[in-house]
Amino acid sequence: MLDAMRNSLKSPFAVVFIGLIVLSFVVWGTGDVLKGGTGDAVVVVGPEKITVDEYRVKWRRVVDNRLRESNGRFSETEAKEQGLDQQLLDRLITEAALTAKMNELGVSVSTAMVVKFARNYEAFADPFTGKFSDDQYLDTLSRAQLTPRQFEEDARADLGRRQILSVIYDGIPSPISFTRLVMAYQQEMRQVESIFLPASSLPKINEPTNAQLEEFFLEHAGQFMIPERRAATVVLMLAADIELEINPTEEELRAVYEFEKAKYSKVETRSWVQIQVDDQVIAEVVAKRLGAGEDAAYIMSDLKIAGDPILVENTEVRNSPDDQIAEVVFKAQADTSGVAEGRFKWAAWKIIAIDPGYEKSFEEVLVELKKDFTSEEVSNRLYKIMGDFEGARADGMDIEEAAESQQLVAISLPPVDNRGTDENLQSVDIFTQNPKILETLFSLDELVESHIEETANGDFFALTVNQVIASRSPDLDEVRDQVILAWKSEQKSKAMRELANSVKADLDSAMSANDVLSKYPNSRLEISILNRYQPEPTIPAGLSNRLFSINVGQSVFDVVSTTGELVVSRLQNIIPSPVISDANLMLLRSRMDQEVERDLENLFISGLRSSYTIRQDQRLKALALGDG
Repeated sequence: MLDAMRNSLKSPFAVVFIGLIVLSFVVWGTGDVLKGGTGDAVVVVGPEKITVDEYRVKWRRVVDNRLRESNGRFSETEAKEQGLDQQLLDRLITEAALTAKMNELGVSVSTAMVVKFARNYEAFADPFTGKFSDDQYLDTLSRAQLTPRQFEEDARADLGRRQILSVIYDGIPSPISFTRLVMAYQQEMRQVESIFLPASSLPKINEPTNAQLEEFFLEHAGQFMIPERRAATVVLMLAADIELEINPTEEELRAVYEFEKAKYSKVETRSWVQIQVDDQVIAEVVAKRLGAGEDAAYIMSDLKIAGDPILVENTEVRNSPDDQIAEVVFKAQADTSGVAEGRFKWAAWKIIAIDPGYEKSFEEVLVELKKDFTSEEVSNRLYKIMGDFEGARADGMDIEEAAESQQLVAISLPPVDNRGTDENLQSVDIFTQNPKILETLFSLDELVESHIEETANGDFFALTVNQVIASRSPDLDEVRDQVILAWKSEQKSKAMRELANSVKADLDSAMSANDVLSKYPNSRLEISILNRYQPEPTIPAGLSNRLFSINVGQSVFDVVSTTGELVVSRLQNIIPSPVISDANLMLLRSRMDQEVERDLENLFISGLRSSYTIRQDQRLKALALGDG
C-alpha cells in the first residue's frame, strides 16, 4: 500500500494534492486544545492518549539524559524553567497524531523490520567486530534506562511513523536544474565602487523664518497633535516589599523539611528480567545463561520452559510482584544474575538497570527550603492584603482610603499618553516597567477604578483614572521647538537627496569615480566585492540588497546610520557563480532535498495535529511532573 502511495506522489499533481490535504486540515480540521475531560491521560489526541505514567516515565528519561550529559550539573527545576516539559509534551502530541493516522491507514510494522532496525543500530554494534552484539544491546539499553521491551515498542512505533512521513516526501525530489539555479543565485557576487561623502558635505541648514515655520506647521498639522493623556492614582502590592519582612526560623524550615521530605528523596528502583522454574537446579542453569548474555526468551524456548520471561521495570522492593525474589535482587550488584526462591516458584533473574535512591539532608536543601517558604509566605500575605483591600473598597472606601487602611501607598501619576510619556515627552518609569498598568489606564473611563490586576513580574496593582485630557491641535507656540527640529530634519533630508542624486547622475553618466571624488572634498572611494549572504561591513545592508537588483553601470544610494555618511554605489561587474561539478551538484541537491523534506514534514504535521481534537489536563501533567 505504501509503495502505491509513493508512486502516486511522483506526479507533480500530487504535490498540489498534498498541499490541498494539508490546507484542508487547517481550514476544516476539528483540532482544538481543551482543559479537562481526559480521564487518566495528560493529553488525548483523537483516539490516542498519553497517560500520566507514560508522560512521567518519558519525563524522567529526559531529565536523566540531561543529568548524564552535564555530569550531574543540571536539575529537574532547570529542565522545567527551560520549557523541556512542554517540548516533551509537544513531541508526544505529534507522535500520537502520527500513530492515530498510522492506525487509520492500517500501516503496520513487522517484527522482522524491528529486528533489522535494531541490528543496524550503530550503538548496538560490538566496538571490536562492528557487528550487532546482544551484550552491547543490553548494556546500551541499561545505560539509557530502557528495557528491551520498551525499546522494541518505541522502535515499532517510530518505524510506523516514519513510514507515514516518508510517503509525504519520498516521491518529490527537487529537479537538478532547480538546484543549479539556486546555487547560481546564492553564489553570484557583485563588484561595486562606492563614494562616501561625510555629513559635512551637506550645506548648513539655517534657522527657518516664521513664514517657513507656519507653512510647515500647517502642512504637517497631524504630526504635532497633542495626544490624549490620562492621570491616575495607582496602588502597588509588591512581592519584593513583603519578602523583606520574611525571615523564617530554623524550626519553621525543619518543619517544612520533615513535611515535604518525600520531595527531597527518592527510593531506589531496579529493573530485572526473571524466569520462573520448578526447582533450584534448573534456576541455577538458567541464571548462568542469563549472566552470559543469552536472551531470556531464547533460553526458555531452548529448555522448553513454559510461559514468557517476566520483565520487572523501575520497581521498589516493597512494590515488586514477589517480595522474596525482590529482596534477593536488591541485595545484588549491578549487571549480575542469580537465583531466588519465591513465594510460589524458584526464579532465575538478571539485573538490567538500577536507579539508586537518595535522601538530601536538611543542610543540602536549606537554600531551596528558604526560597520555597518565602515564596509561599509572600503569596499568602499578598492574597490577604488583596482580600482586605477589596473588602475595604466593598465597604465604600475609595482607592486611596482602602490603600491607607492596609498601609499601602497610593501614588499620584502625571498625565501620560498611550506610550507612557508625559507632556515634556519624558517616559514615566512606572509605565515603562509595567506595561500592564498603562494598558489598564487606557482601558477605563474617567473616574473609574480598576479591579486588582497582575503585572508580568507577578506583582499586583489597582488604579483609578483621575482625569482624561482629550487630544487636540496645539498652537504653533506650544510646539515651536518640535516644529523647528522637524523642519530642519526635512531640510537636511532634502539636501542629502539632492546631493545623492547629483553624485548618482555623475556616476550614471559614466564619469569615472576619481573625477566624481574631485568634485566633493573629504569624500573617499571604496571598491568592494559583495556576497549575497555576507554583507560588506561598511555598506548598509539595504543598499547591498539593492545592488543585487540593478544592472551594470547603474547606481543607488543610502545613509550609513552609524556615521551619518552618504554612500553612493555603482555596480561595476556581475561575477557569476563558479561552475559546479555534477558530483558536487548531486551533493547540494541531496542537501536541498533534506530542506524540502523538513518543510513538507512540518507542514504536514501542523495540518495533521489540527485535524484531531486535542484535550490536555494541566492538573494531571503537574501530577506527572511531581508538582501536583
